[in-house]
Amino acid sequence: MHHPACIARPPRLRPRAVRSSGQTSLAVSFLLVLGGLPAAGQATQLEPVVVEGARVNAPAPVHAGGQVATGGQLGLLGNVGLADAPFSQTSYTAALIEDQQAATLGDVLDNLPSVRRSVPPNNIGEQFKIRGFALSDTQTAVNGLYGLVSTYGGTPPLEIAERVEVLLGPSALLNGMAPVGGSINIVPKRAADEPLARVTLGAESTSLAKAHVDMGRRFGGAGEWGLRVNGSRRGGGAPLDGVSRKDDVGALALDYRGERLRVALDVWRSTVRNRGGTPIIPGMDASLTMMPRAPDGGITVSDDDYDAHNTTAMVGGEFDLSHRWTAFARFGTRHNDFAGRGQLVTNVKADGSAYLFPFGTRADNRARSAELGARGAFRTGIVRHAFVLSGTRQQDQARQGFVYAPIGVTNIYHPPAAGNPAPVPGDPPKTSRSTFDSVALADTLSLDDERFLLTLGARRQRVKVDNFDATLHGFTPVTSTYDQRAWTPMVGLVIKPLAHLSLYANHIQGLEQGTTVGRNYQNAGEVLPPYKTRQFEIGAKLDSGGFGNTLSLFQISRPSTVSDRATRPLPTLRLDGEQRNRGVEWAFFGTVTRRVRVLGGVSYTRGKLTRTEGGLDNGNDAPGTAPLAANLGLEWDLPGLAGLTLSGRVIHTGAQYVDNANTLRMPSWTRLDLGARYATRIAGKTLTLRASVHNVADRRYWEGAYMSGYVSPAAPRAFLLAASMDF
Repeated sequence: MHHPACIARPPRLRPRAVRSSGQTSLAVSFLLVLGGLPAAGQATQLEPVVVEGARVNAPAPVHAGGQVATGGQLGLLGNVGLADAPFSQTSYTAALIEDQQAATLGDVLDNLPSVRRSVPPNNIGEQFKIRGFALSDTQTAVNGLYGLVSTYGGTPPLEIAERVEVLLGPSALLNGMAPVGGSINIVPKRAADEPLARVTLGAESTSLAKAHVDMGRRFGGAGEWGLRVNGSRRGGGAPLDGVSRKDDVGALALDYRGERLRVALDVWRSTVRNRGGTPIIPGMDASLTMMPRAPDGGITVSDDDYDAHNTTAMVGGEFDLSHRWTAFARFGTRHNDFAGRGQLVTNVKADGSAYLFPFGTRADNRARSAELGARGAFRTGIVRHAFVLSGTRQQDQARQGFVYAPIGVTNIYHPPAAGNPAPVPGDPPKTSRSTFDSVALADTLSLDDERFLLTLGARRQRVKVDNFDATLHGFTPVTSTYDQRAWTPMVGLVIKPLAHLSLYANHIQGLEQGTTVGRNYQNAGEVLPPYKTRQFEIGAKLDSGGFGNTLSLFQISRPSTVSDRATRPLPTLRLDGEQRNRGVEWAFFGTVTRRVRVLGGVSYTRGKLTRTEGGLDNGNDAPGTAPLAANLGLEWDLPGLAGLTLSGRVIHTGAQYVDNANTLRMPSWTRLDLGARYATRIAGKTLTLRASVHNVADRRYWEGAYMSGYVSPAAPRAFLLAASMDF
């Protein structure tokens, strides 16, 4: 373990609004308070509809090819179609998750060139770089609500996911305190109109096996009640040498869809038990001038183990006040209990020798998150308005303790027998309490032909952080308090000169909680102001209905900290640095021919350090930001055998620096994945067989940079098999 510090009320439709397969009811749940997404397996295919001149957050249909949707949630704005969104977004479907046998968020995000992993798979959590900026899996939203993904061992279980949505760029107006490079949202599964009873059995490399049951059904005279249940167990020998792992997930989703009221409840619990080691994320020695060769990605250097228990519940609903206005509310809570032992590998030399810092940790983290608001539609002359007002609160409380063992030595190529691990501490002390409050409003102005869309909005946020003395148990006095407020505005523009072409632009900001200064600085304990990031972006979207493209150009400027060494006796940490990333992205998806589907893109990003400590690294490339990244995924339905599909994916990442001084450069790498699936019917039941190989050549390479000087080795070759049957 590496420790990183509905039936909905029918809307009034314009003539073009609906294309239905015969059923006009929409499977909409409470979680559609900011707009909706389709229930799993929904057969009705709808285009965006318009109510009295305002856009309704109708479910986004699946795009041709079935791997992505034609729209997704944009936080405050709700569900927005791809052509109407002034942002670059991708919404991956449950079908893609199943066909690629994705087990984690990283497995899904491997399809997007703007996203790269920062830590190895099978770690305690996941870290990514989006447009060159860091994002943790704990910063993932669930149906637009943040704070519900656990801090340790709490990677969001994909068993609950109907969609995994990625929005590129900062999104303070849309999502509040969200990561600056981009945001991830999971849309939970809902019971569809057709009953579902699916059992999946699978196996991975070594002896890792999986069983998953997914059941859904609607009840009531009009199918107004829905129940969706998911349960899975994944356990056995992990891809890491000598490591065993067991993951359990149980999830329940209950929803009611009435004429004017829609309500839903989601509850899920996940547990992880890991024994025998975790992946390494080694830190390079300052004396190196060349990156050492990458080790075997399955290697471990200590007998780390950990147990994580995560419980999340959320409830909410929406009520139609009139045919123009809807009120919505929702609330979620989360509890994370974690205990384990880990290691920090540092000062890696050319021969692989390194220092090992063992530690034990125990954590008890809790969070609550809520939102209350209303949305409606009105006119002013020829201008139509889609207006939304929302208030949110998120509260986090962290309790965590550490115990450290004596420093040891190891080698990332040939690790010696594990020494004595650090003990796990007892009841952890309270370390911090955070409260994030915000009020946001937005108005999307449009004309009747909807060729011009202008969105204006602003969010007022308050950030309050209390830090406690972690050395004391019971009474833990506040050692520092931070309480500040900030405005984060946004403007977005969409122009549609042609039926299938949208041009867009946006200026939006991001807001992050400020850093708590550590003990090695003169201003220890001080909480620095929130980081306010700014983005300018322009782009174009061309979608023929079968094949879609998004081209975007962006600039993101993010503040950072620097050390002022003029102070004595210790340096002072100040918020006076900056990193600026500029880039161009092309994403494509859909069908090329009747039997061929594609999914991929190219991203070129130049990250620069524009303000650094003493100006020493000004102009250097930002670490962990590869200039070039490209993905190409293909699926081919063989004409000779109905139901058989072959698939392949190539992922390429260019060379990148791993430190601020640009003395160490990580080589470029390319990975090949292959797969096949076969769908048939046996005794009237649908059976689907899937097989995949990741990293076919079993290449060893450095995959990504976690933070300055720390790098992540790639996972070894993995074989995946699965069989699913619908009863």
